[in-house]
Amino acid sequence: MATAVLAGFFGSSHCLGMCGAIVVLFEGPATSLPVPGAWLRRFLYNLGRGLFYAVLGGIAGVGGAVLTKVAGIETGLMLLRFLAAILVIAIGLNLLFDWQLTRFLESAGAGLWQKVSRLAKHILPATTPMRALAGGFVWGALPCGLVYSAVAIAATSGSASHGAVIMLAFWSGTLPALLLAGTSAGLLGRLRRRKILRQAAGIIVILIGLAAMMPFGSHRGAHEHHAATAFPPTMEA
Repeated sequence: MATAVLAGFFGSSHCLGMCGAIVVLFEGPATSLPVPGAWLRRFLYNLGRGLFYAVLGGIAGVGGAVLTKVAGIETGLMLLRFLAAILVIAIGLNLLFDWQLTRFLESAGAGLWQKVSRLAKHILPATTPMRALAGGFVWGALPCGLVYSAVAIAATSGSASHGAVIMLAFWSGTLPALLLAGTSAGLLGRLRRRKILRQAAGIIVILIGLAAMMPFGSHRGAHEHHAATAFPPTMEA
C-alpha cells in the first residue's frame, strides 16, 4: 500500500508529461463551466480513471489467487511475495536513479488500449458528469509502465478486493497532480522533480521491498525447526 502511494505520488510528474494532452481534452473550451462545476468534472474524470485501475487490480488479484491455488497455498504465497518484493525494489530503483526497469510492462496493455480508446470518440467532449466519468474510465486504459508496475504488484495480493485496493492506493498518489493539472500542478511538478525528494522516496521503497523479502529466511528457519522437533535425532545410550 505504502509503495503504491509513493510510486504514484513521485511518479506523477511522468503522468503529467504523458497524460497532459488528455487533460487538455477534458479541459477544452467545449467543457467550460463555472468553477464549482469545473472541479466536479475534474474529480469525475479522475474518479473514472481510478475505477479502471481498480478493475485492473481486481483482475490481477484474481490471477494471483489462481496461481496460488495451482502452485499450492504455501508455495504460491511465497512466490507472489517474492515477485512483489522484486517489483517494489525495481520501482524504488526507478525513483532513485531515474531508470526504466519496468517499461516492458507497457506492452501488456497496448492491445487493451487499442480496443478501449475507440470509445473515446463517443464520449468526448466531457460535457456531462457521466461523460466525464466514462472518459476517465477510458483514460485509465492508457498503457503506462508506472501503472502496470502497480498492476503487477496488485497481482501479488492474492485476491480481487486486495488487488483493487492496491490500485486505488496508487491512484490516490497520482491524484493531486492530475486533479490540479493546469492550476497548481506546476508547483507539484517542481517538487517531484527535486532530486533529493525522488531519491528519498526511492530509498524508502527499496527498503520496503527488502523488508518484504525477510520473511523468506524466517519462514525457512521455522520450517527447519518444525522438521527437527517432529523428527528428533535418535539418542544413543
